Amino acid sequence: MSDRPLRVGMPISSFLPAVGGMEVGLHNIACRLAALGHRPVVFAPAGNVRALRTSRSALPYEVAAFPPKMLSFVEHAPNLALYVFDFYFAWARRRYRIDVWHGTMGYPIGVALAHFGRGQRLPALVRCAGQDIQVDRTIGYGMRLNPIIDRLVRRWLCEIPLLVAITDSVAEEYRALGVPDERIVAIPNGVNVARYRRGAEPDVVRRRHGLPERAFLFLSVARNHPKKNLNAIVEAAAQLASHNNLPDWAVLIVGKDAPKLRPLAQANGIAERVHLIDEIGQGEDGELPSNTIVDLYRCADAFVFPSFIETFGIAIVEAMAAGLPIVTTDAPGCRDIVEQGKYGLLFDPSNRIALAGAMERLLTNSNERDRLAKLSVARAEQYDWDAIVRRYLAAYERLLNTTP
Repeated sequence: MSDRPLRVGMPISSFLPAVGGMEVGLHNIACRLAALGHRPVVFAPAGNVRALRTSRSALPYEVAAFPPKMLSFVEHAPNLALYVFDFYFAWARRRYRIDVWHGTMGYPIGVALAHFGRGQRLPALVRCAGQDIQVDRTIGYGMRLNPIIDRLVRRWLCEIPLLVAITDSVAEEYRALGVPDERIVAIPNGVNVARYRRGAEPDVVRRRHGLPERAFLFLSVARNHPKKNLNAIVEAAAQLASHNNLPDWAVLIVGKDAPKLRPLAQANGIAERVHLIDEIGQGEDGELPSNTIVDLYRCADAFVFPSFIETFGIAIVEAMAAGLPIVTTDAPGCRDIVEQGKYGLLFDPSNRIALAGAMERLLTNSNERDRLAKLSVARAEQYDWDAIVRRYLAAYERLLNTTP
């Protein structure tokens, strides 16, 4: 692998200060590229860039803004919008002397990069991040439910030289579009493992957030969205509360709109056991997730993630890095990380009784908890950001070495 500094153009359809898996992921990759002497430039929506400048966030890489409304323009006038993207990417390539493109989101970013690269061997990879590639009609999930977007993805995404599959489930989606295996590269999301080995003492964290200090604490970190299926945790907790002679326990759900679950907890008579904290964003040190989130992982005893569908499920890996035993769903993106149950307990996302049973199993069986906690720690090491970025650098060199 060449050690020469690379100028990496990194277009994305949403960015900081929004805090989600794709934003956090790209931020961490860009930070590590910069630390290695490379020059990443993130191209983000104008609104995100304005918000970053207003907050005066100090980032170790450059951020440039797309023209306002440019990303939404693709759906409404795709033919014209893609030519506008061509003009912008051509300008950006000259302005920043881009060596290689690293796009995040198959739509609209991947589609636009493919259109820009038509007729040439553009050194570009694209990482699909969720609803841009996956579809679940039962919960109305996926951009490709829109026939215009689906047509654009099918027409253009296959022309990207390399598509990053963050899980086997995503690789299968690429193959279903007709992408050959030689143009699919497996690179998962990452986590800064060392951060989850340090922080405030669990008792201190629990007191700070009004959490019971002695109770067994089930944690979930996710935005309150239908695909995350957070209602299942509350309903499973109600099942668990009906069981007698169990050790004391509580549930903590952290994420955007989590407090909206309070009426459900009240209706099930378990409001005193269910603790809800709204979204906690970027820390003062610029690292993501925030130190507050890391401390909450460290103060918990087990992690529950009931999602219907994920491309990756970064929160699972973060919990593993904190040494938590995992309960998650036998669903795309979740079962990939726990390897069909090797690294955690799996349940059907629609089966609240099965979830309650898995939670009770961890609550009452210390040997099972210890076994799964050790497996979590070992599994998390495979996702350390430094190793992930080395794989991206290898992919960049592959692209550059095959470009005429």
